[in-house]
Amino acid sequence: MEFRSSLKRYYVLRGILEHLVKVTDLVNLDSYPIQDIQSPTAQALVTKCRQDLDKNALCTLENFVSPETLMVMKTEIDDLLPSAYRAEHERTPYSWRYNLDFPDGHPRRALHWNRYGYLLYDQFNKMALISQLFEWPPLTEFVRQVLGFETLYRTADPYLSIVANIMQTGDELAWHFDTNDGVVSLMLQPADEGGHFEYAPYIRDEVDENYGGIQKLFEGSSSLADQPAIEAGTFVLFKGRRSCHRVTPIGQTTHPRVNILYSFDERPGMVFSQASQMEKTQPKSGANVGLTSRT
Repeated sequence: MEFRSSLKRYYVLRGILEHLVKVTDLVNLDSYPIQDIQSPTAQALVTKCRQDLDKNALCTLENFVSPETLMVMKTEIDDLLPSAYRAEHERTPYSWRYNLDFPDGHPRRALHWNRYGYLLYDQFNKMALISQLFEWPPLTEFVRQVLGFETLYRTADPYLSIVANIMQTGDELAWHFDTNDGVVSLMLQPADEGGHFEYAPYIRDEVDENYGGIQKLFEGSSSLADQPAIEAGTFVLFKGRRSCHRVTPIGQTTHPRVNILYSFDERPGMVFSQASQMEKTQPKSGANVGLTSRT
């Protein structure tokens, strides 16, 4: 099969022959024909994804990329592991807000541990398959239609447009909300034990913050909490602005949990704030309690 042979050539001579691999070879287009987004099959897929997001805040597309693609992408990550950043600090789920008016014990003052490694966009070769998939226009158009935006663009941030989270034994991602809806990710490799994506869909809304329900979530007694299975090769769209979520602690594992995050925005040329960039490029050990002033 030409697809597999080209990827094998890429794997053997990756630094020389990367340009021989077509992006259309990476995606399982038989199941997900997003290169022809106006086709009836693709439009049915868009509709199904929208329904999943409306109901569950989550849409998972299994086997979105091939095993051969996963093999190469994991090699790209492995090559960069020595230069990975490391974060280890406590954080509030409400990091974009001023929380110090709330009493101790309130969800707004809760602190949970972040422990993980990560790679940033500028560390990847532009010809890496991880980068090529992100920069493929049909993927952006598919995400736009699923999320229902009038316009959508790949972010232009030199650091945060792609973030690869790398989690080893003992690592975890703290409970948090996203500051926007429409997080897009690709699971490259789950851990042997633990490292489950856990979330509470639409636990808060624009009117009711539902602090009581969120406190139950933190205590492990929420009926809303779910841990969907997300296997290697699964493409995920998620609405996390009103859905609190985390990654549970990694147990004993022979390999890291690796998840790729792609960033899109309705505005062309969008770059994240300097504070957001510095949080990743210059990680600090102090707790993130949110804004330190009301303005």
